[in-house]
Order: sequence, then C-alpha cells, then structure tokens
Amino acid sequence: MRLSSIFLLFVTNYIMLSPTQEKTVASRGGQCEAYSIIVGTNPALQNQFFLSSKTPRLIPGNVHRASQVQKGIGGKGQDVAVSLGCLTSHNRPPFVLLAQFLGKGATGDLALSQLKKALHENEDDDKKMSIVEDLTIRINSNLRTCTTIIEEGGSATEFVEPSGSVLFEEVQQLLERLEHTLHSRKVRGLCIMGSMPPGCPEDLYANIYEKVTNIHPNAITVIDTVVGLDHLFEKMFAQKSCKNSSLGGKTMLKLNFAELCSIASIKVDSETSCIDSAQVVNAVNKFLSTVANAREALDYIAITNSSNPAYFFCISREDDGGVISSIYQLVVPDVASLLQQKGDMTVYPIGAGDSVAAGTLAAWEYLSLPNEKLERLSSCVRNEIDVKGGKDDREKGLISFAFGVACGSASCIQRDNSVLDVNHVMELFRNMDLIPYYTKVLDR
Repeated sequence: MRLSSIFLLFVTNYIMLSPTQEKTVASRGGQCEAYSIIVGTNPALQNQFFLSSKTPRLIPGNVHRASQVQKGIGGKGQDVAVSLGCLTSHNRPPFVLLAQFLGKGATGDLALSQLKKALHENEDDDKKMSIVEDLTIRINSNLRTCTTIIEEGGSATEFVEPSGSVLFEEVQQLLERLEHTLHSRKVRGLCIMGSMPPGCPEDLYANIYEKVTNIHPNAITVIDTVVGLDHLFEKMFAQKSCKNSSLGGKTMLKLNFAELCSIASIKVDSETSCIDSAQVVNAVNKFLSTVANAREALDYIAITNSSNPAYFFCISREDDGGVISSIYQLVVPDVASLLQQKGDMTVYPIGAGDSVAAGTLAAWEYLSLPNEKLERLSSCVRNEIDVKGGKDDREKGLISFAFGVACGSASCIQRDNSVLDVNHVMELFRNMDLIPYYTKVLDR
C-alpha cells in the first residue's frame, strides 16, 4: 500500500472518532469494549430539602425550615447511570454512555461535575473516553431543577420545573454523534428512560432504537417511559418482523402500575394503591389490546408498585401477534431490618424505579450476553446472579428483573437518588420470592 493511501486511511479513521474515543482505542490497542447506551434526554439538578423536627410535615401555607439541604443528580437516565456506577467493582467507571441534552451555564456545569463524580470518572485521566460527555449535547436552554421535600419518616413531595426547549439542530447533533459512536463502539444494551424535553420529535426514541439495532442487532432493550411508545413499538415490530433478519434483540417494558393504568386508560386511586394479581393481569391485557404493536414489539413486561409485589409477564410470539405465556409475582423484601442496621428508619423513594431499570439492565446483559466483557460488574454481583442461574430466555429476563427490584429497594435506604449499597442489594436479592402465577383464561 502506498504511503499516501496509508495516510488517507489514518486521517479518515481519526475523523470518525471524537478525541476521547480516539485516545481510548489507542490506549487499548484496538480492543473494543462493550457498552450500554443510556438515553436520558431530560436531566435535572436535584435539590433535596429535609424538614426539621420543628416542622416535620409539609403543611400548605406554612413556613418550613430545613434541617439539611443537599444538591444531587436528577433525571431518569442519569439515575440509571448512577446506579450502574454503584454496581461496578473497585469504584471503576461502568461501561455506559449517557445520551442527554444538558443545559449550559453554572447549573449544567454543576450537574456534569456531579455525574462525573458519581460515575468515578477521573477528569485528569485522558486515556479513556468520557462516559458522561461523549453523548452529552450542551443546549442553549437552562437545566431544570427538581426540588424534593422530605418529611420525617421519608414521605416525599417533589416539585419539577418545566424543561427548556431543545432545538432541531441540537437533536441532529445528538443523532450524528450517536451514529459515530455506534460505528466505533460495541453496544450490548440500550436503556430508554423518561420524558423528552420540548422540541424533541415524537419519534426520537424510535430513531435511536433503529440506529442501535441496525448496527448492533443483538443489543437488548429496557424501556422505562410513557412517551413516544407508538413510534417506538412500530419500529420495534418492524425490526422484529423483517424476513431473514435478526434485527432487534430482546425487549422489556418496565413501568409502575400507575403508569401502566394511565396508558391503558384505567382509573386508579394513587400510585401506591393496593392491588391484587387479577387487577395487574387485567391491566396488562388491556394495555396489550389497546396500544398498537405492543404485542408484537415486546418480549417482556415488568410492573412495579412501590413496596407491593411486582409482576413479570412473558409474551410468546404467535402468527397473529403475541400472547402472555407466563406470569410471575415477585414479593419485595422488607427493608426495615436494613434501615435498623443503618440507624435511620427514613425511606427515600425518589429514583427507586430508575434503580430497578439499572439493575435489570445490568443483570440481563450479564445473563444474555455471556461472551461480552462484563468484568467491571462487581464480582459479588456476578456471583450472586450466577447462583440464581437462568436456563432459558424467560428465566434470564425474570431473574434480571428480580435483581432490578432488589436494586430499587436498596436505593430507598440511601439519601441520594438511585445510590445503593451492593451488600444491601445482595441481601434483598437472596431473599426475594419468585412465585409463578397463571390464569386459566387470558384475554387476547
């Protein structure tokens, strides 16, 4: 090969990679690690306001004094990344890339710094790609702030500012940067989290899913959002139904019961209302019968409901779509004994659902993609998941969701959003009951 051709090939490859990506490939001698793409397009800065003993309850119209105020990370995708960081070994950065629109200015800078700290990213280390910044688009709008008022005993009230608008050019910038990343990085999983800020097209999540699965067809997908589902399910169905094609790996929709009922137009009293198994089954069946392409797009549906039992649905493919083939009830262990050991009986529920998604993704990738490089997952986590096993795809999905539920419960013990202690996760995971639940007749 001529010297000019070699030079042209080098220049072309260098342009395709961002500076941090180019350094990563060089430092690893061409070795390609497998990453998870976490889509969290609507981040926030989280203010936590802890009420003092003088005013332990939130009373409208009263003046409330705080015993403590702290700032942290908000946003569902960001919470997932934080939880995944807690599951890694020896405070090493998790193999995740966070796709987000982050407001400019001091608030956005603070959130970025908090994320890097939570994900163990050393700003002085220039030998690896930035898991926070490589898919972060700094937009002109301000970053929203979420304020959580926490009463004595753990009851929380959250105030959420409106999100700033995203420009068309900023959306395109994210998609272009994602495209380059997908061609230069191996991707094992995709996690789509939460709402989209104003200005994002309704089919943004669908476009992201298509880009990922076109290049990485075996990537598994966890979905925890109620927006853009029509477009997303349509795209997922199209990928799965392509003849002579394996595009689109296994897919799981993870929602809480209130979100499920909202989509299915079922009225419920509150997010934590007490429900029985029959109500959950009826709600899932109505969801599958009313939401276009849901039966064909999804392999699993995972439903949480605060400290009440969670439910896992397996959907089998048939000629005319999907049908529920099996249902499991997951009895959530009580965290009271762990709270007593900590010496603080306050429960902190904000971000728990996001920790469920994070734990589910981590365990599912580990069980479904055994040949990928997942050694950064803590060894005690890997060992405990191995004990549970998972003989087939159904069991792998179920065990992964159970591990996610354990992560969500463990996060309620910590003050910061979606932060968890691995030892707490392991104890809760070991003690979780997975109960098969079948109905004789399931509505089609």
